[in-house]
Amino acid sequence: MSKRQLTYILTFLLLFTVLVGMQVYFLINSYALKEKQIVELVRSKLKNLEDDRDIFDDHYLKNNRAMEVFLALDEHKITQDSLQNFYENRSKEVSKATKHYLDSLFLDLGYRVSVKKELTSVFSNTSGKELLKNKITIYESAKSEGEEHYLTSGTWEVNFTKSITTKDSNEIQEADLEVDTYGFLLSRSSTFTISNMPWLLFKEILFFAITSILILAAILYIFYRTYKNLLKQEKQITVLHDMVDNVSHEMRTPLATLRLASFNLEKRHQDSDFAVLNRQIIRLEKLLEPLTNPLVTQEPGEYNRNNLQCFLTDLLPSATKTSVRLLTFPKAPVFIPKVSFETIISNLISNSVKYDASKITISVELVSRALHLKVCDNGQRIEESELPYIFKKFYRI
Repeated sequence: MSKRQLTYILTFLLLFTVLVGMQVYFLINSYALKEKQIVELVRSKLKNLEDDRDIFDDHYLKNNRAMEVFLALDEHKITQDSLQNFYENRSKEVSKATKHYLDSLFLDLGYRVSVKKELTSVFSNTSGKELLKNKITIYESAKSEGEEHYLTSGTWEVNFTKSITTKDSNEIQEADLEVDTYGFLLSRSSTFTISNMPWLLFKEILFFAITSILILAAILYIFYRTYKNLLKQEKQITVLHDMVDNVSHEMRTPLATLRLASFNLEKRHQDSDFAVLNRQIIRLEKLLEPLTNPLVTQEPGEYNRNNLQCFLTDLLPSATKTSVRLLTFPKAPVFIPKVSFETIISNLISNSVKYDASKITISVELVSRALHLKVCDNGQRIEESELPYIFKKFYRI
């Protein structure tokens, strides 16, 4: 694996990890938001529960029987466990009714909701002390495990008057009444629990979770297929390079033979066509050299007007119906890569001939140490919309 490939893979893994993190973050936020919505919906539906079903405030928190129990607790005649038993014995009927009410209220939504009311504080104004060490459960619609959510709370003060009748044992007389007043500050809270909350949230975000997983899986698959295709293309390119190397290597032998034969024929016949043939053979050899050895670069060399004129003369046989004129060229020789420069001119002239040019002019000027090459013809024009793309590799109009 090349360093470049390793860089691409590591970059993709980093970006993919960031994408997974973002998806997880959105899932967590969606989970929390949906949970909040469900809790608020349940809370809004339970807002009338105290008025509809709560009988404890009227019968077991504020009535005289409850006050007598609080007074007994204040006077250490009973324990806190006795107070808890007092409410447990009276909560069964209301707990059952409340459960039935909650089940009917959330039947369509599929929520399993339970409500619990607790006595959180009983403060005796008479003795000036807190009577409860722990919270006392007043009633609970159903035992449920899960997070408790706040519903309502309240604090109120009640006064309790207790009358005591005293009689003289020696004579009958009207009863004398002794009245004692006691005060208590009570606090209570109500909470609710949604026992199937995880399942409700799972159903709500299931589609989003599956969609996210499918998208991530698709991205992984596309990357895998792209990477496999790149490896396949690289293998094909390697095979192509080997083929080009073999072809160019095999071409060197006939080119060398042609060059030798042309040289011998030129000695015997003294024909100018052999000079053209020699120049083209040398040019072919130079063109093949980078194919067999990619590290070989074209070093700039001297190039003058006569070199370019000879090159244009060599091209004339392939453009018999087209006239090619060299208008300008710097007087002093210029230093350029000869093969690349002539390849550019050859391609431009070939395109001009291909698209019906009958007259071609070439101008070469040296401007601020830069060589300006201009090739003009009277053939078909390139559409103006295509001009921005003509220097893109392999682009064809």
